[in-house]
Formats: sequence, C-alpha cells, structure tokens
Amino acid sequence: MKKFSVVIPLYNKRNYIKATILSVLKQTFSNFEIIVVNDGSTDDSLDQIKDITDSRLRIVSQKNAGVSVARNTGIKEANGNYIAFLDADDYWNPDYLETINSLTVKYPESDIYVTAYRIVLSKNRINYSNDSDEVFDDCMLSYWETLKNRYEFVWTSATTIKKQAIVDAGYFTPGEKVGEDLDMFARVAQGNPRVAYSTKRCVDYNRSAENNARVSVRVAFPNAYLSVLSFEMENPKRTREEIESIILKYDKKMIAYIFTLILSGERTKAKSVSNEWNPDGHRNLYKVMLMIANYLPNIIIKWVFSMRLKAF
Repeated sequence: MKKFSVVIPLYNKRNYIKATILSVLKQTFSNFEIIVVNDGSTDDSLDQIKDITDSRLRIVSQKNAGVSVARNTGIKEANGNYIAFLDADDYWNPDYLETINSLTVKYPESDIYVTAYRIVLSKNRINYSNDSDEVFDDCMLSYWETLKNRYEFVWTSATTIKKQAIVDAGYFTPGEKVGEDLDMFARVAQGNPRVAYSTKRCVDYNRSAENNARVSVRVAFPNAYLSVLSFEMENPKRTREEIESIILKYDKKMIAYIFTLILSGERTKAKSVSNEWNPDGHRNLYKVMLMIANYLPNIIIKWVFSMRLKAF
C-alpha cells in the first residue's frame, strides 16, 4: 500500500497542471501515488499531461461537480493511508513529502500534518506564511489557536491528513465554492485538534494563477466554514484563547463576505448581513466602515478597504 495519495482536482489549468505534477514526481520520498481528478475541464488540460508516463500517476474523469466533489472522488480512489492535497496550479519543493513523512513518524498522535509555504503574488512579489526563517518542527495541541495567524496555518497544498480522519469527518461539503477546504480541516480538528508542522517552506501557493478561486468567486461566502466556527464559539470544551482565535477568524470571514457583497452590487443583502453581525472590540469599526461603504461607489470602496485586514 502507498503511504501517500496525492489528490489533485483539475479544472481548466492547462498552463499549470504539468508543472504541478512534475513537482510531485521530483519528490525525494517516492512511496506515493498521484490521483488527478479531471472535473470536466473544457480546455486542453489533459493534453498537457498525456506524455507523462509515470506508473504512479492515475487520472480519473468526471462531469463537472465542483472542487469538493472532485477531492472526495480522489480520496475515495486513494490507496494511501495519508491524503496529500495539491491544487492544480501550486508546486511542491522536492522535499515536501519527505518532510511530511518525517512528521508522521515523529508525531503519530496527530491527524493533520503541514509545512510552511510561500505565497506567490506575482513574479517579483512573494510573501511567506511564517515570519521566521528558523527551521524546526513541533506538534501544536490546538488547531483552533492557529486561526489567529495572518495566513492560514493549515492550508490546502501544504496539508496532508490521515485518510481515516477525513472519512470520519465526512469528507468535503459538496457545493461549497469558498472555504470548502477550511471547513473540512476544521471538522477533522473537531475529532483531533493536534497539528504537526514544520516551519520549512516546502510549497508555492500560486495566488496569481488564472482561475484562482480568490478571484473567480464573486461573493466570498464560506457558509459551511462559518457554521463550524459558529458552533465552536459556543463549545464549552474550547479554552478562552481558542475562542478568541475562532471569533477573530469568524469576523475576518464576515468582513470579506460583506465586502464582496457590496462590490458585486448586492447592497441590500450586505446591509442585512451587517445588521445581523455583532463583532467584538475594535472590529466593530469595520462593521461601521462597511455600512458606510455600502453607499459609496465601488472605486472608492476598493481604495478604502485595500488594506482592510492590516489591523488584525
């Protein structure tokens, strides 16, 4: 049995998919399989990889059903004990799986394993998920406390999870267009909150890629994820520190949701959501600013809120 099954959902990524797959085939740790789930691509994405003949690569095609269903298909097809997620426009360093494998050996009590990553905003602009260049590993006891990070600590293409933990959590929620990965990670954490991690930056998150979900979705409404966060806010098992992180993440997602509602012209809906949202502390100022923005032209809104999350 393969230790790792690499699941790559594919929809119209002709300019990236070959390099993505090759980044996996260059891994220094070789006990893996790759499952590419072609989710009804309408471009020639499959033609770009037809000359890759490695026996570890398997392609499964389905009618377009969305990224959650595509990942679920890959998980169900997987032979590995661990599911390593990789989006079709992101890339791994050659030592990603080796680093993850080391974590699974060192911290078997965890279900979630992650590394740090680079955020490629453009050819000449790169951010990092962690602030320090120091390389070390550890096992964090609470996934919920990671929610206070500026960037997602547990992020799709840098995350590997035990297959059984995903099955127990109920897989990805079909139909979700935003935050479907965060929703599933959080439900896995409800069963086991430990997160084993390495600060080594082993992944490139290609945020400038065409058809990136951040720009292809008109309204950023992570319905399933917000439901999990709402439940955990009231969970008596959570510590004060955990609840503070959960509320912070919830408020960030609400800001993005209302902001995109305004930009998309759904201003009545934006007003209704704003009225129902009750943020804590200084984040109430964001609610006031969003309610004012609801009456301004979009060009001004974009300028005012271009740095909207800097204060968090």
